[in-house]
Amino acid sequence: MTKKIILLLALILLSASCEAAENDGFINFDPLATTYSENDPASLTLIRMKENGEIYFVASDASANTMAFVKYSSELYNFYLNKGENGYPPLIFLLILPMQERGQLDDNLGAWQNTLHLVPTYALFNVEGGQIICEKPFFSADSLESTHYHDRIQNPKNERLVEIFMTHMPRLHDEVNARGISLP
Repeated sequence: MTKKIILLLALILLSASCEAAENDGFINFDPLATTYSENDPASLTLIRMKENGEIYFVASDASANTMAFVKYSSELYNFYLNKGENGYPPLIFLLILPMQERGQLDDNLGAWQNTLHLVPTYALFNVEGGQIICEKPFFSADSLESTHYHDRIQNPKNERLVEIFMTHMPRLHDEVNARGISLP
């Protein structure tokens, strides 16, 4: 119970930095599982939106006061478990950055919807000893419809959120399993 209260407080503090997030619809949710610990400013949380039941991952870095959402899919949830003959396929997903101001690195990537910055992300990785090893840099594109990811993600905060999303996934699996949560 204490962990849930601490998680909610951390998410509220991150969200409270800008009222625009409420207008973008990412406030009304139930937390399902989290990798949050008092010793680590980074965490990956799985949430369910109250109004429509959609599930999102929330990567957060309290030390930089940043967060990003990634819409849940079983493919993303299990990305590190799917090694093929030629290794792991690239991880491709949409990083949703709320409360963004223009005029920063990565502004030209993806698309904007008010204060939401939608950044298509292409990341290579490997798994060693059960740990996800990110192969930087991460890449993106200048539109949501692009089939090629030639632009580099340059903002260190965005790069860190991608890394948190990837490296915390095995721990999130442990938390989901410990709570007996059934996911689609």
